[in-house]
Amino acid sequence: MSSSEKKHAAWVDVVAGGCGGALAKSLLSPFQRIVVLQQLGQHKSYSIRKLAQHIYHQDGLKGFWRGNLTSMVIRVPYSGIQFLLYSQCKFVLQDWLDSRRKQRAAEHAADTDGSEKSVMESRNVELIEKFILKCGAGGISATVAGAAVYPGEVVRLRLMSGEKEFTGIAHTCRLVYRETNSLRNFYRGLGASLMQRVPDILVSFATYETIKYAVLDSPNPPFFKDNFTARNLLATILGGSAAAIASILVAFPLDVAKRRIGMSGKSTDKVVYKGVADCLGKIYAKEGIRGWYSGSFVEAVRCVPQVILMWIFIESIQKHLSPYAAVGAEDSKAEEKK
Repeated sequence: MSSSEKKHAAWVDVVAGGCGGALAKSLLSPFQRIVVLQQLGQHKSYSIRKLAQHIYHQDGLKGFWRGNLTSMVIRVPYSGIQFLLYSQCKFVLQDWLDSRRKQRAAEHAADTDGSEKSVMESRNVELIEKFILKCGAGGISATVAGAAVYPGEVVRLRLMSGEKEFTGIAHTCRLVYRETNSLRNFYRGLGASLMQRVPDILVSFATYETIKYAVLDSPNPPFFKDNFTARNLLATILGGSAAAIASILVAFPLDVAKRRIGMSGKSTDKVVYKGVADCLGKIYAKEGIRGWYSGSFVEAVRCVPQVILMWIFIESIQKHLSPYAAVGAEDSKAEEKK
């Protein structure tokens, strides 16, 4: 494992992941509200400014945070579970990879000449292996956590749609249930959600950590060579920015499909979508590829600082809570000796 990557207690990862993700998302919730309205396609002729005015005239300033409480009810457990699973999977896979790497090194020790070219090739291979490993950990964690909290996502989307009938969490839950008199509607669009969320988290986490630790642990850093704190902040900004843009390019069309399927038959145009492929096909036929990325500019404006802030919050919380975890571990060992 890279020298700067540290393993933390499970409860530290849960708290850091849950609170870090929730804080960053809440701060930039107004941008998310505008993105959702653009994705739903109900106000195609509205500019970003006009959409903001529409939200303000409809609900006042609190309208920009409409659905945020529901989002936090979902976001805190989701981010906590997802980050814990990601961290645990990452270190398990890394331990396996390290043992394989040592075995390979021992088998081919005589074949390596120790030249600069050989060292560079070895580092490049290691970087690619770590990226693939982190993709796997991100995919597993996003799938499990996403399925666990999806019903809350359905309720949040209805609240954020702006439809007058959806007025509160409990009332919206009753309306969603009454549509089919079963729990089926709470999982409507789960496939689309996982198809969007898994690549999103997979690409975002793998890109962030691969770039961050490549910059942070470079043997010859181009900037802040003697200032680790400044280099760490720079690495976080570079990694977070790249992760946000990569996740938008890969997963944004699927996010549009997820939201439109979630409002299938309920939006102003009353269009019903049969699935992800059908949804994306109808959007493309009517709006072109721009429809797939409807709201992506505002999403980038929101997502880049959100991802950077999320990782700053997560790593700060980990740093401040880790000493308490160490004290707790020592107390447990002392009790066992007694």
